[in-house]
Amino acid sequence: MKFVVITVLFLLVLLAFSFIVTQLLAFNARQKLPAEGRFTEVNGGKIHWTEQGEGETIILIHGLGGNHHNFNYMVSELSQKYHVVSIDRLGSAWSTREDFSYAPLDAQADAIVDFINKRNFERPLLVGHSLGGAFSLSIGIRHPDKIRGLALICPASMRIDNTPDIFRDLEIHSSGGRQFLAHFLSGPFGLLKQNRFLTEIFKPEQITPDFDINGGAILSRLPSQFQTTCEDLIAAKASQDDVVSNLAQLNVPTHVIFGEDDVILDAKRHGVAFSEATGARLVLIPKAGHMLPVTQPKLCNKFIDDVMLATNAN
Repeated sequence: MKFVVITVLFLLVLLAFSFIVTQLLAFNARQKLPAEGRFTEVNGGKIHWTEQGEGETIILIHGLGGNHHNFNYMVSELSQKYHVVSIDRLGSAWSTREDFSYAPLDAQADAIVDFINKRNFERPLLVGHSLGGAFSLSIGIRHPDKIRGLALICPASMRIDNTPDIFRDLEIHSSGGRQFLAHFLSGPFGLLKQNRFLTEIFKPEQITPDFDINGGAILSRLPSQFQTTCEDLIAAKASQDDVVSNLAQLNVPTHVIFGEDDVILDAKRHGVAFSEATGARLVLIPKAGHMLPVTQPKLCNKFIDDVMLATNAN
């Protein structure tokens, strides 16, 4: 009996310590990268967004577990020519989400369309990275009149049967389990996993040294972000057929750039096969991986310039 009591007390102390670490890491993240943009109420929550530059509008849509800072390496140059809008998707970073029912691909895509309507942006070009590409495709299929076209960077464009190994720990199907882990354990969990996680998503390229702050990675320490990432992963897998099964209806100019050595999303499947299925223009970058907006910003900006010219011609 004494052993049981001691064990329970030890676990409670350990849990309390983990909770404190999680909250301190979240507090530090909020201090380092506070909300710097504006908020717009949309169906399902509030979208936090920033804007720079003038001209034709480009909307940047980040991927799983990301935020608008992921595009910081591109924005300075892009905003010299265009009106660049970077968003935090529903529930990510400083944006809010009402509940899990707004996590599926089409629901988040509809929230972005609602944002476009409320800000009166006239047919913007959507630039979607990774899972952001899936949301962009959903908009392109169901709301083609709202956008100029799609510029997709390493997009999740085809069906994903197997979750990439690095994300499997986030497949938590219990709502209570996600909330508990987010608020009590996500801090130590993130610290233990961060280096391996970043190494994987950047492969074969090196982790950009300032990615924690300039790339916004530190915001992954927010409990709300951990919960959103888990929900987005589960919802994307459950709702991906709503997009993939309707690719034949994609009728907006679509362009794709992919790192040939991407280890998160297979370039042959999500790049080459997608291009063959839809007629999308494809650019492959040798010896490059998944994080092109960070590691290859000039190539990404050149790609976007080309898309803007091509869609002008159309």
